[in-house]
Amino acid sequence: MQPAARADAAPVEVLPPDAVANFTEFKSLPADATQQVPITGNPNFTKALQIAVPNGPQSPGLDGEYEITLGVPAAATVTQGDALVATLWARAISPSAGNAHVVFETDGSPYKKSLNAALRYGTEWQKFQFPFRATTTYTAGTTTAAHLNLWLGYGAQTFQIAAVSVQNWGQGTPAGYPQVTYDGRDANAAWRTAANARIDQYRKGNLAVSVVDPAGNPVSGATVSAVQQTSAFKFGAASDGSRLIGDPSSGISAADLAQYQSKASTIFNQGALGNNLKWNHWENPTERDTITLPAMQWMRERGLRIRGHNLVWPSWGYLPPDLSTLQNDPAALRTRANNHVLDEAGALAGIVDEWDVVNEPYSEHSLQDILGPNEIESWFRLARLADPTAKLALNDYGLVENNGWETRHRDHVYNIVQSLKASGAPIDLVGFESHFNGVQLTSPDDLLAIVDQFAALGVKVAITEFDVDTDDLQLQADYTRDFMTAMFSNPNVNQISNFGLWTKNIYNPRVALYNDDWSPKPNALVWEDLITRQWHTSVSGQSSAAGTFGTRGFLGDYLVTVTVNGISKQVKVAMPTTAGASVKVITDGIATTVRTDQPNPIGDGDFETGTRGWTPLGTGPATAANAHSGHGALSLSPGSGVTQNLTGITPGTSYLLSGWGRLNGGGTQCYAGVRGGATAGTPTFQYVLSYADERAYTQKLAAFTPPTGTKWIQAFAWSNPGATSTECTLDDLAITPTDGTPPPAQGPPAVAPRLPTPSILSNGSLENQSNTTGWYCLGTCTLKNASTTPHAGSGDLSVTARAAAWAGPAQGVAVVNGGFYDSSAWVRLASGSDTAMVSLKLTTSTGSTTIRLGSAAVTSTGWTRISAADTQVSWTGTLTKAEWWISTTTGTDSLLVDDASFAPMATTAPAGTGPAETAFNPVLPTAACVVRNTGDNTYTAYFGYSNANNYYIPVPVGTDNAFSPGPSDRGQTVSFLPFQRPRRVAVTWDGSPLTWRLGALTQTASSTTPACS
Repeated sequence: MQPAARADAAPVEVLPPDAVANFTEFKSLPADATQQVPITGNPNFTKALQIAVPNGPQSPGLDGEYEITLGVPAAATVTQGDALVATLWARAISPSAGNAHVVFETDGSPYKKSLNAALRYGTEWQKFQFPFRATTTYTAGTTTAAHLNLWLGYGAQTFQIAAVSVQNWGQGTPAGYPQVTYDGRDANAAWRTAANARIDQYRKGNLAVSVVDPAGNPVSGATVSAVQQTSAFKFGAASDGSRLIGDPSSGISAADLAQYQSKASTIFNQGALGNNLKWNHWENPTERDTITLPAMQWMRERGLRIRGHNLVWPSWGYLPPDLSTLQNDPAALRTRANNHVLDEAGALAGIVDEWDVVNEPYSEHSLQDILGPNEIESWFRLARLADPTAKLALNDYGLVENNGWETRHRDHVYNIVQSLKASGAPIDLVGFESHFNGVQLTSPDDLLAIVDQFAALGVKVAITEFDVDTDDLQLQADYTRDFMTAMFSNPNVNQISNFGLWTKNIYNPRVALYNDDWSPKPNALVWEDLITRQWHTSVSGQSSAAGTFGTRGFLGDYLVTVTVNGISKQVKVAMPTTAGASVKVITDGIATTVRTDQPNPIGDGDFETGTRGWTPLGTGPATAANAHSGHGALSLSPGSGVTQNLTGITPGTSYLLSGWGRLNGGGTQCYAGVRGGATAGTPTFQYVLSYADERAYTQKLAAFTPPTGTKWIQAFAWSNPGATSTECTLDDLAITPTDGTPPPAQGPPAVAPRLPTPSILSNGSLENQSNTTGWYCLGTCTLKNASTTPHAGSGDLSVTARAAAWAGPAQGVAVVNGGFYDSSAWVRLASGSDTAMVSLKLTTSTGSTTIRLGSAAVTSTGWTRISAADTQVSWTGTLTKAEWWISTTTGTDSLLVDDASFAPMATTAPAGTGPAETAFNPVLPTAACVVRNTGDNTYTAYFGYSNANNYYIPVPVGTDNAFSPGPSDRGQTVSFLPFQRPRRVAVTWDGSPLTWRLGALTQTASSTTPACS
């Protein structure tokens, strides 16, 4: 808390008398760079120190800022907790505006800082005053003494400073001690009106409810409520994985764990792990398997979106220690970094919603110093290759902090983002960390301008680590309110996240939301008020004479409840955009509630949001409208599929994989399956649901128990490649722990499909028009990345000046003896016609051999795909080189190439002789009995069911679990327990014939059905 105010002695000067004359600590600054000059006409001082900085720093990063410094040593001791005030005046001489930093810190390593503030000045004298507290004790005359240091690495400039002072007011908060504020804090500040108008425009939509009776007539006077369940805008927090799951290593108590989990899952709709996903943590297998993955599964089970922080923090101190040993081997260093990005992003594809691909490149640039600044572009491309669905961000601090005066820092990051966008790199977001020091709080107007500056590059802005470091709790709360309001009002901002909740688990307890005992600080009360009240919609009213009810609400998911004659019906309504949403509710006298289904480790296994969370394989999937349940299903053409890495599955536990599938023709086979093993990408078990002859949706089950030692589990769907155009449609894929006696253990399936992995060709999409990275000519030719007539996107490879028919574009590839590969490329000629070939040339100790990967007639009139599936590559002797290349059979006409890929098929578990699926008995409906409700002349039917299996069977509401006449969903069970279960499904209705279809059988109830005894 803020120390209590008190009366005390006058402040004591910390710097030596005549501080201007004692700036004697020069670093990378000529000895004659300073001179004292007289000043007239200013009542505050009569002399100044003129400082001439002749040049900028060598480093473009943060270390360049303090590459050039000028300091004055402190003359007095300062005690930790002392209240101090630094004051100076400054003005620019040449050019007309300048920048510097003023820092109060230890006069030598480890440079423990208590103040680090930005200075921005023009040609008129400007006064700077910074109240701050000593974070440590500085003892004069020792190695822990302090100095006031000016960082000057901001380019050549001449400027003046005067009346420099650091005064010590002592402990506590003495009377008269200056207080920090910021522009725009006033309750009537003009920016607030505009911000509220933008919030209404960009963060709300119109929700329309239509209430009708079964005949379609409007129902007036119905009670309607609409309560927002989740926000479409992301409000996030970072957590520690071990505390989040209550791991004993964290030492968290049961009471604190309950609070920690409650806050993380109710106040926020997005989560991040503060450290567990960082590179060196990810490569700790014990932490990854026992903390990181279970914590991510915990978040997924509670519907939290997940930020991945981070893939590359490119400074030696934040990297695994072996990387620093590769400093003199750039190729090995690059390979090590590239493999990590592919490994971590690929392993968490479908789990992480967005990644900080690179973190703080301004201050942390060890890798870029060796590999070049363009290496960041490569990391983004690899991340997108490994996870095509996750949003990708560059994250950095100093972009909006310190009054927005960190222009050197901001310009550096802006230039990186601008370069990435110009190169076609897949950057979606810029992360503004937003760690405010409590001394220089940027005004809302300036915040908004900086956001718009970056958004103009075509990226969204994510507020990723917001906090305010001050012991002035009211200032902290007010700025939290105003910062969040300004950011929420800007349509270019997609989230506001902080970097911790609790004083006992955060990098700096002063910035936390909750105290040790979980009592909320004022900033927490602001956060809760904005998210749960001011920016949350919960309304009720009556339907009009036209049967309508409408409201303007915040974007997100809603629970709408309509009540007529005491009977309520509930429906879920999604309103993700400003286009709004509408829903029709039929008041048929049947009470319905929204079902809470059992968590499914397969995210989006119902495909209601398309293939979100799934990674495409082969030619990639599509979505189909002919769903088994709901509105969407997965559509696979031959040679396409999806995968999703799973968490939350426990080795040694029995599970049931369930899915529904069908094909619209013959000649192919498709699968839904699960596989896993001790090492990611190397399955030692695989179970599948196989579809070949099913023309109607058919449920299949596969029982499996991941063996002890399993660290990686993946769900997949795949349709075998072939000449047929048959479509395979899959839906409602789910994994559930068995309830009851587990089914008999199954042997490995006889059919084990090999699945492709991402292409190993570099720049195969050729979307980077600035270079031909990865490509070279086999033989004599000339390559250029152009935009002639691309097959897809905006770039293609132009191959000209071919000296022979066999000469053409090539890439060196790494292949495995005996491995299987898929190959694909789109080819056309600049003129004429010919036959083009895609080949793999192997050079070994015994000679060379060529494996043909497909050929086809090509012309100048259109693109032709040349492909080969599941081709085995093998050789004798020692392989020295493998080259994937394109040529023609006769002519030397210029070629165009686009969308090339060469993908190894993933290793699979050995095929066995066991059944592909688990045999089971379908669930059957059993006869209902009826109770008459005399109060309102309605009836309640109690249906039963029979499950002849020793374990429960999942059957989602849809074609095979539906009531008629509609609605088909009347709250019936979707998880059917073993054995006879009478009176398990209760439906209240008007007594007319009502039929429940379960699988192939039906049961009907009416007012004349026998009464329940």
